[in-house]
Formats: sequence, C-alpha cells, structure tokens
Amino acid sequence: MKRLRDLTLVSLVLLLLIGCVTSESWQVVYLKTAQDQATQEEVRQRLGPPRQTTPAETGKSVWDYEYWEHEYGDRIRQSGSWCNQYVLTFDTQAILRQWVRQTTRHRGEMMPTACVPGASDPKG
Repeated sequence: MKRLRDLTLVSLVLLLLIGCVTSESWQVVYLKTAQDQATQEEVRQRLGPPRQTTPAETGKSVWDYEYWEHEYGDRIRQSGSWCNQYVLTFDTQAILRQWVRQTTRHRGEMMPTACVPGASDPKG
C-alpha cells in the first residue's frame, strides 16, 4: 500500500513538472483560438492597445505587442528580463490572420530599451 502511495505521489509530481514545462502563456492560448476569427476590436479588448500599429500592403495592418517579465538572479543565474513580442497581422476585413511570437532574454539588463535586440524602438 505504501508503494502504491509513493508511486502515485511521484506520478503527480511528474505531471506537475511536465505541465510547467509545456504550459503556454495566456496570450498564446488566446491567439491560437482567435486566429482567423477575431476582429481588431476583439483583440484590443483582450490584449489591450498595441504598442505600435503599422499599415501593410493593400489595407492590411500589423500590430505589435510586448510583454515583459523580470527574473531575479541568484548565485548561479544573473538577473535579467524576458520579453515576449507578438506581431499580429490583420486582413482588409480587420480579422486576425497571422501572428508570430519572439521571446528574448536580456541578461543583466533590468530596463532594456528594445524587446528584440537590434530592432528600432518606435517610441523614439
């Protein structure tokens, strides 16, 4: 009986660890369900105003979002920041058709100026 309880406990711990490793951000979960369905207004209601909007070819538009997280360091790992950049493309009917995520870790930088190194900052 003790062996069964230990095996169950180990199984639960493994499931939790797997869940942590494979979990997706709420933005990814939303964008997967919103693609080819959500309008610009629905995306704005869910994600908030974009950091930048850019007109694209023949009436399409591209929206840019950034989500930052700070990571505290310890004796082994240096402090820094994570940035997830999402670039959303809407068609001429204002429907979300494509999105791309790029994740960048800024090691040792507490207040980086750009989410993606080498990209220009549209704010100035």
